[in-house]
Amino acid sequence: MIAYCPTSNFRAQAEFSTLRCPNTNEPLEYTDLPPFDPAAIDPSQMGLWRYAAMLPVVAPGRERISLGEGWTPLIADRWQGVALHWKLESLMPTGSYKDRGFSVLINWLQGLNATLVVEDSSGNAGASVACYAARAGLQACIYVPASAALPKKAQIAVYGAELVEVPGPREAATAAAVAATRLNKGTRYASHSLQPAYLLGQMTCAWEIWEQLGRRAPDWYVAPVGQGGQLLSVWRGFQHLHRAGLIDRLPRLVGVQAEPFTPIYDAFHEGLNKASLPCAPLGQNSADGIAIAQPLRSVTVLAALRRSGGAVIAVTEEELLDAHMELAGQGIYVEPTSATVAAAIAKLKPQLAPDQTVVAVLTGSGLKKTPVLD
Repeated sequence: MIAYCPTSNFRAQAEFSTLRCPNTNEPLEYTDLPPFDPAAIDPSQMGLWRYAAMLPVVAPGRERISLGEGWTPLIADRWQGVALHWKLESLMPTGSYKDRGFSVLINWLQGLNATLVVEDSSGNAGASVACYAARAGLQACIYVPASAALPKKAQIAVYGAELVEVPGPREAATAAAVAATRLNKGTRYASHSLQPAYLLGQMTCAWEIWEQLGRRAPDWYVAPVGQGGQLLSVWRGFQHLHRAGLIDRLPRLVGVQAEPFTPIYDAFHEGLNKASLPCAPLGQNSADGIAIAQPLRSVTVLAALRRSGGAVIAVTEEELLDAHMELAGQGIYVEPTSATVAAAIAKLKPQLAPDQTVVAVLTGSGLKKTPVLD
C-alpha cells in the first residue's frame, strides 16, 4: 500500500510513512489497494473480514485479530413519512461503529511491532482501541476529556487500558496523547482521526450496504460528522465499487452536525474548502461523539460532499433529543450522537424523491450514554 496526500503529490510506502503530508500537513490516506472483486468475498466470514482480500493489513504469519465486527443489520423503516434503511452500527462488539476501523488498525499496528497504542477520545474510540488492544495483547493508554460520559470511561477502563482524564476542551486530550506517543519507540498513535488504516476498516460499511441492498448503492447516505472519517470512508468504499464497475452511480452524501459544533456545516454553506478555526469556545451539547471544533479531515470531507452533490445539515439540541426519544419509542435505542441523523431527515425530506433509497447510519448504542430519568 502507498500513503498519499489527496491535496498534493506526496506518496510514500505505507509502512514507513508519517500520518500527515509533509507538504500540506493534511492527513494521509492509503491507495494502491487491491481492486474490489466480488469473487474474492469470503462468504464463510460474516463480519467485515469477508473482505479480507481487499484489506492488505494483516502481516504474513500473524493471526487475525477479530471479535466478529461488521455485517451489522440494515433494516427497512419509515421515519417521519420517509421510507429509509437504518444501518445499525451500534450493534458492534463495543457498541459503536468505531470497531470497524480499530479491528483493521490494530491488526496493522501489530504488524508494525507496536507494543503500546495511544488514543485520545470522547469515549467510543477509546473503548474500541482498549478492546482490540486487549484482544491483541497490546498495552493501551487512552486520553479522554474529563467531561466524557461516565459509562464510556468505565468501558475503557474495564478492558484494562490506562485511562487518563484531561481537563479542558476536547483538543487538550489530543495534545496530551500526541505528546505521550513521542516517548517510546514501540508506541503508536492509534488515532481514528489520522490513521489511514482506520479508514480502510470503515470502508467496509459501504461494501456491506451494497451487498445488503442487492448489490446496488443507495441514492442517499446520511451520517453524523465530527472528524468526518466515517462519511469519508463510506464514500471511498463506494468509489471502489464504482471503479470496479459494480455500481453505475455514487450516492449523495449528507453530513449531519449538532449545534453549536458546526464547522463542516459552516464551511460547506460558506463555500469554503476547509473548516475555519473557531474564534471562541463553542459550549456543549448532547452529541459528544461529534463535538469537534477543528475537524482534521475537513478538506477531503468537504470535497466528497460536494463531489457527491450532497448536503450538510445542522440540528439543534432540542431536535436531536426529540429524535432520540422518538427512536427509542420505535424500539431503536441509540446514543444522542446517532439521533442527529434522525433529526436531520425532516430537513432533508424536501429533496427526496419517493422512489429513492435512503440509508442512515446509527453509530452508537444507547447504553453508551443512558439518560437520567426523573
